[in-house]
Amino acid sequence: MTNYKLIYSFFLFFLTQTLWSQTYNGVVISAEAENQPIPFAELQFIQLDTIYKANENGTFIITNLAPGKYLIEVTAKDFETKTFTIQLIENFPLTIELYEFHRHLDKVIVSNYGVLQGDNITNIESHKLEDLNGIETSNLGDALNNIPGVTQSGIGNGVKKPVIRGLSSSRIVTYVNNLRIQNQQWGEDHGLPITSLGIGKVEVIKGPASLLYGADALGGVLYFIDEPYAVANTISGYAKTKFDLNSLGSSNELGFKWAKKQLKLNLFAEYDNFADFTIPSGSKILNSRYNQASIKTAIGYQLNKWTLNIRYTYYSGRIGLPGHSHEANPDPTSFQTATQNRTDNAPAQVVQNHFISVDNNFYLGNHTLYLNFGQTLNALKEYEEKITVPDIILQLNNSLINLKWKYKINKAFQLISGGQGMYQNSINGKNAVEYIIPDATTTDIGIYSLLQFEHKKWKFQTGGRIDNRHITTNATFTNFNAFNGNFTGYNYSAGAARITKKTNLRLNIASGFRAPTTSELLSNGPHHGAVRYEIGNENLKIEQGTQIDFSFGIHLNDFEFIVNPFYNQINNFIYLENTNLKEDDLTIYQYNQANFAQLYGADIGIHFHPHIAHWLHFESNLTNVFAEDNQRNPIPMIPQSRINSQIIINPNMASFFKVTAITLQHLYYFKQNRISQNENITNDAHILNFGIQTKFGKNENLFFSTGVRNMLNTTYYNHLSAIKDLGIPNPGINYYFALKYAFNHKLKIK
Repeated sequence: MTNYKLIYSFFLFFLTQTLWSQTYNGVVISAEAENQPIPFAELQFIQLDTIYKANENGTFIITNLAPGKYLIEVTAKDFETKTFTIQLIENFPLTIELYEFHRHLDKVIVSNYGVLQGDNITNIESHKLEDLNGIETSNLGDALNNIPGVTQSGIGNGVKKPVIRGLSSSRIVTYVNNLRIQNQQWGEDHGLPITSLGIGKVEVIKGPASLLYGADALGGVLYFIDEPYAVANTISGYAKTKFDLNSLGSSNELGFKWAKKQLKLNLFAEYDNFADFTIPSGSKILNSRYNQASIKTAIGYQLNKWTLNIRYTYYSGRIGLPGHSHEANPDPTSFQTATQNRTDNAPAQVVQNHFISVDNNFYLGNHTLYLNFGQTLNALKEYEEKITVPDIILQLNNSLINLKWKYKINKAFQLISGGQGMYQNSINGKNAVEYIIPDATTTDIGIYSLLQFEHKKWKFQTGGRIDNRHITTNATFTNFNAFNGNFTGYNYSAGAARITKKTNLRLNIASGFRAPTTSELLSNGPHHGAVRYEIGNENLKIEQGTQIDFSFGIHLNDFEFIVNPFYNQINNFIYLENTNLKEDDLTIYQYNQANFAQLYGADIGIHFHPHIAHWLHFESNLTNVFAEDNQRNPIPMIPQSRINSQIIINPNMASFFKVTAITLQHLYYFKQNRISQNENITNDAHILNFGIQTKFGKNENLFFSTGVRNMLNTTYYNHLSAIKDLGIPNPGINYYFALKYAFNHKLKIK
């Protein structure tokens, strides 16, 4: 009988919520032009992932929502984005004021768990993907390289791995919406498992973030957020194509969005095909070609204060692995060719990913409940000598659950609690020729609680978390031992922030926990993609890190300055050391552990925007990190310091043809001479990039952009590149052209 009462109560609750749904009217106006209406402003209800749009007179109508408080983001062309909590009251008209647009380094954002950046103690950077692609990039990894503190390692254009403040691979946790992504990221030749398809923005946490995001988030978090659904009761879409001259590469995308009443649908598709890239000498790098295809869909349903989102992404790619050689000391010219090719070759990876997530969000007054389920499947095959017969076959299945509860205790206090579970199963294919890690089962479980307190302009936060990871393997293969290990970690976070109109001050201390991976413990085999032979270490202990992060920002009308120094100490630091020995003509790398490592540095940014010239912006940021072990010896594979400067011109044009942005970017990579034993110095380099963005048409639905990357055709190397020591530099000069057509129509509502 109790079960029937419970079901009846839920039914009554949702019925009541439906009956309470109201219609609300309002207007968006300029705060600086005598209450002049702002046409076509968009109001996005953050938690509900629902957008309403004002008409040409600035007025809007909100339907299908119950009275209450909602977090919304209001955007309009040539005006500042405004994010705030709105109170919907029956028969009470709404008036929203916006100010004219100014670019900001420290943007007002909403984190993925619905907290304004101004209310965050942790310094979270949020970037729209279109802003990172002001000068078009060939892939998502290159776009992320524009974020201060974020660099990348990799192998050519096809494999890009994010590096946050010198840490990467299993120390970086990647989320797409609420789904944690696993893709054998322990391997240097296993890149970021997603493309930019359907991605709206990315949030970055630099440093330990285990409290909210689970074990392994020792170096940071990349949190990708999909593009929002279409405006309520509209249909929209786009078609885009881009061509890169350097690699004769083409990228093609289609997007479709539909939203009617409570139901919403997003569909995206993409196909990329790139030939071997060209280096500054004019030679092509053999087997740096790749092709990939992806589809993404999302279905959303909203009933007042309950939202359901079901998302699915499929990715398939064949990625060439340049730098393969059986010679002990290969000649760099052996990796170069005079002709450009895109046909399948070896060695190569073939990757297939399936990502599925089901998100349920309940907004119940002072309580918010998030319940998310996910499944990821990663199939990896490596072809070394034969194009059609794989040598390595790995299947990684990952099941996840995430439960989070937010409780607004009163005006000053808020509690966030939750737990996460993950079950991983890694299996070698029966027909595999080589085995680099054994079959393994990994189980994670973690619970946490976070208390936030606000008093006037001050905000405080503290919390704790406990995680447990259990790894089991068997001795199925002769070169691996059976393993059964249990790892437990405790983490905490504490911080304070003072946010005013002109200054931001944040201080945060956070710890992180990372258990060694199966590859670090038990690897014993060649990684041809990374051009090395790796040997694991069964005696590795858990890594435990603590970071002190300080951030100070000044925000004036025409000038901004942000400084963000940090210090991160990681006990039992695991690293991969070059032994200078050989196995199968590959250099042997051994996993070892230092008592501790310390990483320290700063991100510094300035933005100058002359008040008399709204169309002109100068931005520059410096990012650096230094790393050393307990003996003050440099840690291997630490990125070069970098200065990224941009001059951006936004002309104000009212013609049929409009130039919207002209960007000149200068990148200076410092010389990296703080190197470990058996590591090589990387020289400094200056890189210039240039891009123009335009719009056509009365409705501004045709977009064209063009530009050039590495316009001086500079020969330079990424210190973290796995093929740098083979004499393979980064790509030379690259001209690009991109064309996009977009449409948007109002649906008829009966």
